[in-house]
Amino acid sequence: MSNYHIKHLEEYWQVYRKSVRNPENFWEEIAEEHFLWRKKWDKVLSWDFSKPEVKWFEGAKLNITENCLSRQFS
Repeated sequence: MSNYHIKHLEEYWQVYRKSVRNPENFWEEIAEEHFLWRKKWDKVLSWDFSKPEVKWFEGAKLNITENCLSRQFS
């Protein structure tokens, strides 16, 4: 999953289906591969649509500038 350079429509649909069928696993793979985490999350996704409330990567810590800037210049 290291490079999502989609080359054709069928490949797009494959990736899309994967993300919809199991969003927690899909985004966990993306997060582990593409970000440097100070502390890994306790839970990838939780939601309560009656409030509405959606939480991603609960308990996680990262330094966004480290992920955005440092990688560009290394």
